[in-house]
Amino acid sequence: MLLSSFKETFLQNFLSISTWQSLLAIVLFFGLMGGFWYGLRQIKIKFVYRIFIGISIGLIFGIAIQAIIGFPGGSWFSHDGQSAWALVDGNWIDISKYYIKSGNDYVIISTIVNKPEAAQLIQGQIFMPDASAVEGYKVAFVGSVVAEKSIKSGIDWIIEFNTWASMLRQIFINGILLITIPVVFIAIFRVVAKPGSKGLGRISGKAVAILLINVAIAFTITFWIGYVLKIGKGLNFDQQIPGGSGRTDSKALPEIIWGYIPSNFVATLSATAIIPVIVLAALVGYATTFVRKKHPDSMDNLMNFMDRAWDIVMSILMTFMKIMPLAVMAMLTTSITTRAIGALASIGLILGVGYLGLIIMLGVMTLILFLSGINVKAWWKNAWRPFVQAFSTQSSNATLPVTMDTLSNGMKIKDKVTSIVAPLSTSLGLVACAGVQAGLITSVLYTGSETVASVNIFAFFILGLFTTIVASIGIAGVPGTATVVTSAVLNGIGFGAFFAPVYAIFGAIDGLFDMGRTATNVTGGIFAATLVAKDELLFEEGTELISEKKLTALIENKEKKENLKKASKDKKKTNK
Repeated sequence: MLLSSFKETFLQNFLSISTWQSLLAIVLFFGLMGGFWYGLRQIKIKFVYRIFIGISIGLIFGIAIQAIIGFPGGSWFSHDGQSAWALVDGNWIDISKYYIKSGNDYVIISTIVNKPEAAQLIQGQIFMPDASAVEGYKVAFVGSVVAEKSIKSGIDWIIEFNTWASMLRQIFINGILLITIPVVFIAIFRVVAKPGSKGLGRISGKAVAILLINVAIAFTITFWIGYVLKIGKGLNFDQQIPGGSGRTDSKALPEIIWGYIPSNFVATLSATAIIPVIVLAALVGYATTFVRKKHPDSMDNLMNFMDRAWDIVMSILMTFMKIMPLAVMAMLTTSITTRAIGALASIGLILGVGYLGLIIMLGVMTLILFLSGINVKAWWKNAWRPFVQAFSTQSSNATLPVTMDTLSNGMKIKDKVTSIVAPLSTSLGLVACAGVQAGLITSVLYTGSETVASVNIFAFFILGLFTTIVASIGIAGVPGTATVVTSAVLNGIGFGAFFAPVYAIFGAIDGLFDMGRTATNVTGGIFAATLVAKDELLFEEGTELISEKKLTALIENKEKKENLKKASKDKKKTNK
């Protein structure tokens, strides 16, 4: 009894090492990580190669562990401890509010899936409650729960290994998130409060337009690919039980807009939402320009303080970037070992089409940059760093400091563009989490439901496109947006009743799909910032994105047009 208590309270709950398998896996993983770190200190190689080595080691280690436990989850999965889904007669069903009947006992399924016995294959036939059922119970399955021994015996040490392997990953992400809000606030303030700053509204407007157009292009491409390939065929959404435990709330456009206006100074800076911080920093910076007229010396001191604060947060960023190769290794490993990979077998085509949409959008953005006169090779030479970090962290917010550093110091885009466009792109007009994801959702629904397919395809497409563009204004750059996007889009087009069966599909692939989505989102923000900088000619000296000769010619041409415009206005005033 004492030994059992010691194992549960100390080894399992505190130390999180209660089996020899978990101890062996943890020792091997951190031994490999230590060897990797020692090698990096001894051999001087480029940062990009360090990252790719970390990705490769994490990928191999994660797949090896999945192979040891037999790639579980072929006919069930649970998502975030919130819901349980099972594949029954070829259909994915939300079973978290149902009970298993075994003899005279009723056991709630959500209780089972939140325990180590979660890795179980549930078999049987669905039927509604009858006279023998306890009042209020929904009996989902009759009989027993059959568990695979290899999964049941392996789940404990996998959980413990993931806890330890996630440590460095979480340290890195927490460190980056620590400085995200200060980076956004200081960057916006410095730009707005700087004497003589003009054109900020024009820059913001152009950025928003580019981001929303990106969303529309991504939705269109993904929707029609999904429609042509009939990726929802065989899912039979009409036969599945509507409802479920996911979030089905959606906001009207006016609510989204007023939600961007801060109502509490301190709460705004302590939250994770980016756009309210942008608004707050712009208000403070704008007010500073007026106070400067009465107290110029004090405002100069404030600006100097903000400049030094910027240097400090950038120094903190570089400190955490040093451990990024190790963090990426941990991220890739845990991304694989925390998911029931086998559950993806029946919906692999949907995931494949999703990644195809992402790849096409990356190609489209690259082509547009090339046609705009940007040196694409030099652009990608800098863009890969935030791309890789976004892929690993699955968070646009966590990647924001690196994105801004890349735009300012790597691509030599002026702070006036970087400080506005980069933060905006984490919460508005996400090309992948909104455009590609929504295109995938609507094409799956249309080809997987006879009811929905009765609607004219072009009318359905236009409605979905408009809904997606509006919804993209309020989708945050944080992990796990499948719930929000599925809810917003389905409710927006009038098919909210299909939330549960559709979310069953996208909840299963969300973790693996989110890596590619986030990387594409961040790339879309860098793309928008580059186009705005090109249109406004706001590049620093020494940029590789455009030749010095061409940039000089464009600036001279712009100044000539502005002078002609000004002369024309002066002439009209004289004639009056």
